Parts: sequence; C-alpha cells; structure tokens
Amino acid sequence: MVFNWLKRKKPPSPRLPSAPLTLETAASYTIEMERTDSHLPRLVQDGRLPDGTASLFRDWRSTPLTLRQFVLENVVLDRSLMVFLKDGRPIVDTAYLQSPADVQALTVRPECLVAAPKKQPVMAACFDHWNLNYYHWLAHTVPTLFILHEKGFPGSLILPSLTPWQEDTLRLSGFDPDNSVTTHHGQQYAFRKVIYTDYVRGAADFSVSTRSCRAYRALTARAGVKRGTARTLKIFIARGNASNRLMANETELAFALKQEDFTIVQPETLNINAQIHLFSQARMVVGALGAGMANVVWCQPGTIVCELVPQHHQNPCILNLTIQMGLLYWGELIETGVDTSSHVSVGLRPFDIPLLVHRIRQLAAFIR
Repeated sequence: MVFNWLKRKKPPSPRLPSAPLTLETAASYTIEMERTDSHLPRLVQDGRLPDGTASLFRDWRSTPLTLRQFVLENVVLDRSLMVFLKDGRPIVDTAYLQSPADVQALTVRPECLVAAPKKQPVMAACFDHWNLNYYHWLAHTVPTLFILHEKGFPGSLILPSLTPWQEDTLRLSGFDPDNSVTTHHGQQYAFRKVIYTDYVRGAADFSVSTRSCRAYRALTARAGVKRGTARTLKIFIARGNASNRLMANETELAFALKQEDFTIVQPETLNINAQIHLFSQARMVVGALGAGMANVVWCQPGTIVCELVPQHHQNPCILNLTIQMGLLYWGELIETGVDTSSHVSVGLRPFDIPLLVHRIRQLAAFIR
C-alpha cells in the first residue's frame, strides 16, 4: 500500500511571524494515526499487599492522546539536536528534551549543510538524539518502523550510525539498513520530503498505544518466539556498567536474588534476538529503573514486573510499557538519600537487600 496521501496538500494556515513554528504549522499534510485512551495500571494485588505495603504509582493514569504523522517538505535536520528547521526556523516540537534556548538559537549553517540529492526519495525520521539508549530506540524507533512498514512506506530512512542490535531491529521490522541516509553529529542535512511520526519525539511515552503493542508483538513473532512459550524464568536485570543512578551494592542484591532462583541478566551483553527470546520466557522481571527494563515489551501478558524506582527519579515510562503489554506491575520506591530530582545522580544509600528479598518473595507468590 503506497502513501497516496503524501501527494495531497493542505491549504496554508495563517500564523503570526513571531509565533513558534510547530509540526502542525510546518507540515504540508498531517494524518491521524491513533487516539489513545487513559488507562490505570494493572498492579499486583491492585497495588496493595496483604501486609498493607503499597506500590508506587497507584493513582497514576496514562495520558489520552491523538498520535499523528506529518509530512515535512524542504526542511533541514540539525543532527546534534535532532531538530528540523523549515525556512531557517526550528520546528520547536521536534525538539525532544532539549534546552529551549538551544533550540531557539538554532539556525542553518551552510558550512555544515549536506545538500539533498536531486532524486532523493521520500525520507522518514525514526530516532531521537539519545539514539544509543535502548529504551528510546524501543519506545520511539520500533513503533515508527512498524507503522512505516504497515503502510508500505516506499522511501528511505534517516538513521544514525547503527550498532549491531539496532541493525537487527531494522531487519526484524522489515527494513534494509543499507536503504538509508546515515547522519553524523555536527552536520546538518537538507531533505525534500520527510515523514515525521509523533513517536519519534517521545509524544507517546506516557500513553497506551495499541500500535506500539502490535509493533512489539510483531518483532517477537519475527524473532521466532512461538505462541504459548512456557514462562519459567524469574529474571533480575543487572545494570552492569551503567553510571546513571548507580547503587553501590547492586552486585550483592543480584547475588541474593540468585539464591532465590533468579536468572541474572545484563541485557546489553545479548543480541536483540536473544533478549526477545529470554524475556518472552519470563514469569517475573525485577530491575532498577533504566533502559534494560524496556525488555518487558517482549514479555507475555500476566508477567509480573517489579521495578526498583529511585526516590530522585520517579519516572513511570516503564509502567506505561507494562500497561501496553498487559503485564502486572509493582513499583518499589528505593530510598537513595538524594533529595533533588535527577536522572543521573548516584544513590547515597545502598539497597536494603533483606527488605527487597522479602518484598520480591511476597510478589512471587502471585505468579500465575
């Protein structure tokens, strides 16, 4: 199926010269992909254990949202900020977690500009500026690729330099990594026509998207996971060399959980196929908030996910993935001694290992 709607144009909409340029005003055409509803999480025991202990995020709800795809024409991509410009002005909502001042100051730099070839095909944007982060790739790139493939996208992809696991996700998604434009930091790139999807800018991070769920299920099937694969594993995700939110005694916690029959996994040491197969066999997953926890998207419905959430970075992004995939969630608040909100600060207190082992035993009793 060809993107016939790419040929259609919307009438220009008037705007004040001083108004920020947005995707809505810059796009030649916009298509609505999906409307998401607000959902409560599925929590183990409705978020309260028999002894009165409560899960984090009990009152959280996902954000209702309309997800869109935009056609941008004659634009420039600033690779370092991953922001598009049109007519020399930044399209402000293509900035994902970037400094507003940096975005406002962004201009086209002719000395860094790579011109568009005369016969350049339609291109598709599919990654954000944290492209090496596993969570960002799974949450932003994989659903984008799924939608492009589902619609029979005939063009090429705008990509970063790829790691082997990223190449594998492209192939599993039905794309040839060689049919792309590889972009590099410090450069700017001119494009004649670009498909830009809301997932790329993290718009759906806290919304329950059925298309994202279908994307993960499709990759699981293409990786060769059979329906009804037995769920036999309890998995602890070790963060290994990750420096953000480091907890000094994680190794000791891993050792304690190994005695509880947990399989200790450092996901970054495995290829994408191995990660998909491993987590599809999980009946329980435990780990600290981090990119590796995104592997819950490969789990089967009903799997219990216990996330160790640091007090200084209470982010429900993994919780949202569990809602999408029909998993049972438990958020265990970890006292770190860090009182200022930060996604990088090292914990000043160690894990309370006896308490966590006790809590995980409690949760394991609800495995079905």
